[in-house]
Order: sequence, then C-alpha cells, then structure tokens
Amino acid sequence: MNLDAVRLGVSLAVLIINLPFGYFRVRYKRFTRPWGRCIYIPILINIVLRRFILHWEWDGALFLFSAAILGHILGGLWGRRQQKKREAMSELNLES
Repeated sequence: MNLDAVRLGVSLAVLIINLPFGYFRVRYKRFTRPWGRCIYIPILINIVLRRFILHWEWDGALFLFSAAILGHILGGLWGRRQQKKREAMSELNLES
C-alpha cells in the first residue's frame, strides 16, 4: 500500500476523532478544566497513535497534527451552530 494513502487514511481517522472534542469544547468557558481536557486528550491520542501504534517518528506528524487542528475547528463550528439553534429554540419556548 502506498505510504501517502496510509497517511491520508490515518489523517482522516484523526480528523473524525477530533470532531466531537471540538464540538464539546465550545460548551465550556476558555481555560477551564473541561475545556483543557477537550484540547489535550486528543493530543495525547494523536501522540500515542503516531508514536506507539504506527511507530512513526516525525515523518507523519505534520499530517496528523493538521488533521487534529482541522477536526477541532470543524467540530467547534458545528458546536457553535448547534448552540445557536438551542438558544433560538429556548427563546421560542420562553415567548409562548
């Protein structure tokens, strides 16, 4: 199997793993303990995956870290969108 295909597949897996962490991160105030857990747990997963499971040194780190950041950004956007929907629904319920 081609090394680029493996890197792409692992990067997509890392992106998917980071989506829920980005989603839940927007629920918490910045620099609180739960917010920090949403940031650092995926980093730990990323390091364990890269170093101990795949046995990659630094050659695949750029792909995995960029996928992790993109997953957090997309998850955060998704979380903010859902939060605005929840706030709009609660305003509608209060008015009735």
